[in-house]
This record gives sequence, structure tokens and C-alpha cells, in this order.
Amino acid sequence: MKNKLSLLVLLFLLSACGKEDTDEYLLSLDKEKLTASLNYDKIFFYKFAKIALRSSAVQDTTMPEYQLFTNRTRNVVNSFSDATKNGNSNISVTDALLMYKDYRAVNKLVKVTDEDIFPTVVEAINFNYADQASPIIYLIGESKLYNENVEHAILSMIVLATKDLGKDFALYECSKTQPEKLRDSEEKTLLEFIRGVLFFSHKLHYLSEDGISRNITWLDKHADIPLPYTKAFFGWRNFNDDQTRTAFLAMNYLFRGFDRLMMERDVDQERALKDLELFLGKAHELGIENETVWAIESFLYLKKGKPEQALPALRKLKASPLLSADEQKAIQGTITYIEARDADASMNGAYDKVFIAKIVTRYTFAVLAKINWEKVMTEKKVPHTKELFATVGHFKEMSDAVSGYMHPAVVETGKKSLIKEGSNVLDKAKGLFK
Repeated sequence: MKNKLSLLVLLFLLSACGKEDTDEYLLSLDKEKLTASLNYDKIFFYKFAKIALRSSAVQDTTMPEYQLFTNRTRNVVNSFSDATKNGNSNISVTDALLMYKDYRAVNKLVKVTDEDIFPTVVEAINFNYADQASPIIYLIGESKLYNENVEHAILSMIVLATKDLGKDFALYECSKTQPEKLRDSEEKTLLEFIRGVLFFSHKLHYLSEDGISRNITWLDKHADIPLPYTKAFFGWRNFNDDQTRTAFLAMNYLFRGFDRLMMERDVDQERALKDLELFLGKAHELGIENETVWAIESFLYLKKGKPEQALPALRKLKASPLLSADEQKAIQGTITYIEARDADASMNGAYDKVFIAKIVTRYTFAVLAKINWEKVMTEKKVPHTKELFATVGHFKEMSDAVSGYMHPAVVETGKKSLIKEGSNVLDKAKGLFK
């Protein structure tokens, strides 16, 4: 009996250990990390402002979720209205404090509410601010799901390029997308890539790898779909359609390789080097020369025990203005080791997988920062581009104005400002200073 019990315990422990090492289990942990990484006030206020705008277009005012929010969204909606109709984007101390008071009253509700139960942002803009001669026909079912995904995708690109919003807000928008439910299109593959890069930058490597692997399979299967946005995204103006596809596949291999490089299993390390070699092969095929290519080229030569062949790429990388003085010093240290023929020491310095990941990620986001997305989207005739950018701009203004009041010292300053404005205004903010 004891032997049978011991065997059962051993089998249980082995199965548990196996579970903790599977792709599925590690992916589930990343999903939990994603939720945790978005769990802070600035993100929730952004979500609250979106809920306020979207819920303002609800036609069925008996909707339970609408009823829960309606008394706390008027100040935000009025602020949007002033900015859109009157061109007044300035947010006073009073307005900021009142919006923050509204947010605080429903912040627990904001955390658990799916903003996508409400009309889309574009529908809300049309409902509140457009001069409509006829009533709006609201999206439902699969049409609504598709448009919400595209909207989240577009907003992720817009906020990514917006100062003081950036990666965390883009991550939130990407977390709301379901690329696998989008119809086959360039938007689908570009969104999947952006999600992958953002997940990577937040150390969600299994989530990133999962999406990018899906994207590589999709790109191989849909060679006939043109990629004009992708060409604009990376500035590949001299590439034809085939070259753009090859270069985009290379970028997908690059970030999947980095994801796998950051994982702990031996099999992932082996897969990572294959992905990085695929990236480098396609980059050389296209004649691409930049910090990313030099970083990967030198890294692979060092990993293969061919340090002297890494020197040309290391020297180019060291001269890049994209690198900090400390990073240039670290690369010079690696060059010095190699020139002294101390091959072992060359891999003991700062030039490791984390180091090159920082360089490549910084290069990628530097490329993103240069993109004039409003111009690109206007040229590609994306509907409501101007309105979406104006809306994100006002989200930023509200976020900047309100975020300060999430700190006690600034709230006290706000209280003094309200006292100066009069007792009527102070009464409106009653309860905020407790």
C-alpha cells in the first residue's frame, strides 16, 4: 500500500513539474502579469474617460451599466464638448478636481467594467459632436467587434506616439484587441506585430511569442495582401511589396527570437538563435544596415565563438548616436577584449542578450516616434482620423491635469485654488479632500 501511495505522489509531482514547464502554463502566467501591469490609477482614469465618452452615446438609457456611470461622467463629457465645439482644450483646476472626484467615486467599477459594452469611440464622437442630419445607425454583432478591434488598434498606434501617454496606454489598447477575430488584412498583421513588441517591452515574453508566431504563420499564408501601412511604419519607401513582406517577416523573427532568448528553457534558447539567424539572413538579403542588424550580427558571431568576425559590426554600433555613453563604453570593452584575443572575456562583459535587447527595442521605438501617424492615416483615408487624434489629444490633457491630484500634496494645493474660486465650487468637490 505504501509503495502504491509513494508512486502516486511521485507521479503527481512529475505531472505538476511538467505543467509548470509547458507553453500553455507559462502563457497563462503572462496573461496574469498583463492584468497586473495595467493595474494603476493613470490607466484606470484613461479607461474612465473612454467609458464616459462611449457611454454618452448610449441610446437605451435603461442599460444597467449606463445607469451606474451616468451621474459621474458629465464633467468629462462636458470637457470633450468644450474642446470639440468651442476649441477650448484648457482644463482648469476646478474641472480637473471635479473629474478626479467623479473617477474616485466609481474607480472600483471602472476596474471591472468592459468599455466595449458601450458604443465605439467614433460613434460617440458622431453622436455628441458631429452635425448629423440623420440618426446614427449603431454597430452590432460581428460588425461592432471588428470595428472595436480596429479602433483599439488605431488608438494603440496614436497613443504610442503621444508624449506622456506612450507604451503603457498603448499596451492597454492592445490588451483590448483580439487580432485573431479580425478579417485577413494588413491591419490584422500590423496590430499583431505592435502587440508583440509592446508585450516584449513589458517582459511578457510568452504572450509576445504566441502572437508573433501566429503572425509569422499568417504572413507566410497571405503573400497576396499588400502592406502599405507597414512600409510607412518602418520608412521602407524604396522597397517594393515583396521586399516589404520580407523585411516585415524579418522583424517578426527578430522579436520572436528575443522573446525566446529571454526564456529559461534550453529549447527556447536554441529556437531563439535560429530566429535571429533568419532575421539576419533576410536583412542581408535586402541590404539593410542599422543598429539592429549590427547588434544581432555581432551577438551571433560572439555566440558562435567567432569574436573577430564580430568586430566590424561592433565598431559601427559603438559609433551610433542612439547609444548612451555607458553603452558605447561597454561595447568598447568588448572590442578591447577581442582585439586582445581574450575570447572568453568578450562574452563576460555587458554585451549579452539583455544588452542587445535594450538596443534593438530602443531603435524600434525610435522608429515609431518618428512616424507622423496622423499624416499617414489621412493619406490612407482612414475614417475619422482628425477626430480620433483630437480625442486622444484631449485624453492626454485630462490625464495630465488629473494625474497630479492623485498625490495628497497636490490635492491640498487644489483645495486652496477652489477656496479662492468660491464656496459654490468647493461644495461641488465636497468629499474629495477627506
